[in-house]
Amino acid sequence: MMTTPAPEKTTGRRRSARHHKPKPRLRLGYTAWLISWLAPTLVMGVILLSLALVPGWDTEFLAPLIPLIGGAAVVIGLPGTLFVTWLLRHHTNPVVHVLGYVVVGLLYGPVVLLEGAGGLVPMLIPIVGFPAGVLLGLARWAVQPMAQVLEPEG
Repeated sequence: MMTTPAPEKTTGRRRSARHHKPKPRLRLGYTAWLISWLAPTLVMGVILLSLALVPGWDTEFLAPLIPLIGGAAVVIGLPGTLFVTWLLRHHTNPVVHVLGYVVVGLLYGPVVLLEGAGGLVPMLIPIVGFPAGVLLGLARWAVQPMAQVLEPEG
């Protein structure tokens, strides 16, 4: 019968936490975050509402999307943008943050499945998700001048 040998302890020295240098942080204020989250949602709502009001267009499927986009903004966009901002706080490159916001916006698309999975509704996922992702990314890029890079003390 064979047994597994006991693990051996390494003789290498462990690094202590005090040798790690603190990293700079990108800080986005509350106003900038609110603008970068709320402005794209309002623009999407206005676009859908204006398309629904165009005479001669058969846009019956667009009107129910307006509350769904608002719901997606609250359920996905609000925690998603906060999470991306927190997760990427040590990345000072603004493009990384913009791409994170684009990913959150793309997640708005599957919310249209709540309207019903039959017919053409699943085809609306890219029609909602892609513009939401682009608008969230553009809004995050627009508020970049309001962001601050905080250097660590010491």
